[in-house]
Amino acid sequence: MEKWRRTAVIAFGILLAGALAVLCVTGRITREVVSESGVAYEQKVDSVAYGYRLEQDFMPQYEYLDSVKVHVDASGCSREQGELQFGILDASGEQVFSGAVPIAELPQYGWVEASVHTRLAPEQVYTLILESVGCADNGPKISFVDARLAASAEQQAFHLVYAGMDVEHSSLQASFVYAVPIEWYEYLTYYAFGLLLLVMVIS
Repeated sequence: MEKWRRTAVIAFGILLAGALAVLCVTGRITREVVSESGVAYEQKVDSVAYGYRLEQDFMPQYEYLDSVKVHVDASGCSREQGELQFGILDASGEQVFSGAVPIAELPQYGWVEASVHTRLAPEQVYTLILESVGCADNGPKISFVDARLAASAEQQAFHLVYAGMDVEHSSLQASFVYAVPIEWYEYLTYYAFGLLLLVMVIS
């Protein structure tokens, strides 16, 4: 019986090591990293409907952008129709992501999240675009802050562009959420935990 246990532990240890090695190489186990705007006096763009879109250049900190959150005020707009569209353009103007959240699903006042799930190139400049389409009125207001006080790491050295005009010293109140592969040495913890769990099960 004792020999059987030793054999099981060794076999499982080899299989677990192989599985974790594959996961390490492919970067399949990730942790969430959030980069967000700091605390500052909040201002609002009254509308991003009817072509008055909001543009924010940013430089991603990590490769896999999982989602983007922006702060909105939809308390005064009609919620019967329309959507808030999100888009990301690369430096050449090519669209690398597009998505939309129905106006009816926006919070009255708070954060709205767009799932991105897109690989970007860190240290390259991209443009996040917000625009309300198909609204019965002016749509939601979008929050922004003083870039000198509260710009996220991605927005440093950039500023908002609203309806084609620069909004000096301003940045979108936003949160960038990344899925970042864990470090190789963190797999050792998973390996040790897996072996410990096996020993507890067969003992």
